[in-house]
Amino acid sequence: MKKTAKRIGLIGLISLIGFVSAGTVIAQSVLPLSVIPPKQEMLINPGESYSTTVKFQNLSATPITGGISALDFVVTDNIGTPVFLDNPTVIGTVSLPAKYSAAKWVKLYADKMTISANGNVSVPMTITVPKNAAPGGRYAAIIFEPGGSLTLGNPASAGESSVAIRIASLLYIRVAGPISEKATVTKFQVPSFLEYGPINVVTELSNLGDYHFMPQGAVTLKNALGMTVATSPLEAKNVFPGTARLFNNQLGGKLMFGKFTVNLSATYGSAGQTLLATASLWILPWKIMLAIALALIIMIVLIVFGYKRFVKREAKLVEEIKEEKTEIEALKEKFEDKMPETPEKPKTAK
Repeated sequence: MKKTAKRIGLIGLISLIGFVSAGTVIAQSVLPLSVIPPKQEMLINPGESYSTTVKFQNLSATPITGGISALDFVVTDNIGTPVFLDNPTVIGTVSLPAKYSAAKWVKLYADKMTISANGNVSVPMTITVPKNAAPGGRYAAIIFEPGGSLTLGNPASAGESSVAIRIASLLYIRVAGPISEKATVTKFQVPSFLEYGPINVVTELSNLGDYHFMPQGAVTLKNALGMTVATSPLEAKNVFPGTARLFNNQLGGKLMFGKFTVNLSATYGSAGQTLLATASLWILPWKIMLAIALALIIMIVLIVFGYKRFVKREAKLVEEIKEEKTEIEALKEKFEDKMPETPEKPKTAK
């Protein structure tokens, strides 16, 4: 069980983001902390409370002391990076819509803790949803921020550095009730012409609803005959409300020829709404085609030239034969004129 927990923690460690300040990413492979679970999803009725825990693990050989807090987070880019908001309403020029804020609903029973060397601490919390809360998604993060700085890297190596970091477990809270689930394909980018495959497809999906979703579907490549050549599933990514998310797919092999069609077919939401898009492109390995065409032209020229030489030689040979035949006929007539006439034999009496 301990090995399994460490593996889960490392997965959470890789999937989360450490910050020197909001928006600064720290390499995850060298962080001495992990969190279990990296994210939680919960459905809570208005006016009710929900209790849960988050476990922080210290993977280093020295104790770590730090602060615990609940912060709102917002996604401002199209690759899904969470940005934690120390100021509960504004980060830079980006404001957090009040309908997505949930940090104020989270009650923590401590604001500081010490994690022993190679140990862990479970942090209990209670989430209370106000009675007048509107249905939809609310988002918060439970942050552990060590006091001072942590040393990253191998102490014996020249790459050692000390930085301030944060590690977080994300809370996806859905307030029960009817919600709007609406999404659209805002970008379906496929090159119109390629010399070689594979085909890089960029899809951007925008969430216009009240709760995040994870689309299920694939991008499919078909040839001019309508036959499926390749299929690539969409990555498992959440699209948060009020944001867009990019999905990248690769289709096909290197050598392909002709006109192809790329189709997106995906579903999202509790009712399985569909997202569809299509685009066409040509794949022509023109350098290879040009080389083949030049080779064919050279072969045709050589064949035509050889045929003409053959015909010319045949015509010349026929002329020579005619001339020789004429000479032979002339010689024959000449010799016939010079030959003496043969005398008639006398008739003998019977």
